[in-house]
Amino acid sequence: MKLVVQRGIENVTTEEIAASAGISTRTFFNYYLNKEAAAIGEPPGYREEDMEALQTGTASLAADLKAFLDKHMETLAEDEAVLRMVGSVLRSNEKARGILDGFLASERDQLTECLFARVKDRQIAAALASNATDVTERAIRLWEQSESLSLIAALDIIWEGLLSAAQLLAASSE
Repeated sequence: MKLVVQRGIENVTTEEIAASAGISTRTFFNYYLNKEAAAIGEPPGYREEDMEALQTGTASLAADLKAFLDKHMETLAEDEAVLRMVGSVLRSNEKARGILDGFLASERDQLTECLFARVKDRQIAAALASNATDVTERAIRLWEQSESLSLIAALDIIWEGLLSAAQLLAASSE
């Protein structure tokens, strides 16, 4: 990862990455499809216990979903330095961005299924899951732009914006 951040992903070969990691190129390709996949890694997914809590929660859906996102953000915050490095790769490389988009689509599908069990409407569950993954991504971007903001604080700001937008939509449909 350091090589990629220092020199840019387009200026680093898979051979150099493998050598830096102390593995053969063949071993590298046993684990990664390409250097972009290695540079971003696999983001931490949702934890089973957090999904179970969201699915069976008894508070309001908004409160349970926010608690779920808080837990996920805490997991992401465990290694902020790596998160910042991955962010720099994603901003400069479309191929890496495409790989991350695949991971996010999978997370969105997983979250849709979890929420469907709670709300019993697939379209509502899909909309909620899409907004939840978008909130996470937007919070990370806000956090990257501000040195004084924690990931949780960034999530709080974006979450409040989502709630306000939902209220505007609800009011305009009356």
